[in-house]
Amino acid sequence: VALLGPAGVGKTTSISKIAAAYAMRHGVDEVALVTTDSYRIAGHEQLKTLGKILRVPMRVVTDQHPLEQVLEQLKNKKLVLIDTAGLSNRDQDFDEQMKILEKLPRKITRLLVLASTSQKRILEKAVEDYQTLRLDGCILTKLDECASLGEALSVVIEAKLPVAYTTDGQNIPDDIERPRVADLLGQALDLASRSELQDEDTAEWFSDEMAPQPAFDGAA
Repeated sequence: VALLGPAGVGKTTSISKIAAAYAMRHGVDEVALVTTDSYRIAGHEQLKTLGKILRVPMRVVTDQHPLEQVLEQLKNKKLVLIDTAGLSNRDQDFDEQMKILEKLPRKITRLLVLASTSQKRILEKAVEDYQTLRLDGCILTKLDECASLGEALSVVIEAKLPVAYTTDGQNIPDDIERPRVADLLGQALDLASRSELQDEDTAEWFSDEMAPQPAFDGAA
């Protein structure tokens, strides 16, 4: 399973949760971690630390160790989780990263990670940047931080991306689950109703503040 997406959306944390939960259920011998992030200083340190804690192998894709070679070494693992560099399409290394990811074997599930706290245009841009990789679905993160869920749901529906997981916190391996449609829609409606109440309160306060005040009559 390869997790894709821009920086800061929660790819590495999501991988940590999935890896820890799988290792607890099926054993550490069945899991391996891979990262294609060799661009940033200490870009893979979090994943390296997780590998040590779980006692599972962690490999870094480099020019000397290409993705195909790394995956061949791990072919006996039941679950291989691939973390990718969070690069903007304006980043000079973005095209190079995409060339690596385009070589992913078809059997690898590609999940786009989207932060539900992002604005709709940012979410649409992430889908646009990564859709050439033939996405299989997505992960919606940071549900505990978002003020509105409608925009994220609209984007994944329009892009026809099944939601594989949702996350709502930083706890590992907790705070991740397979979503239920009723729960997602319920949360979206709940957040929308709260937003409407806040808007009404703001409008009422604003109208009170802007109302004409009595003229000063000079009385003590």
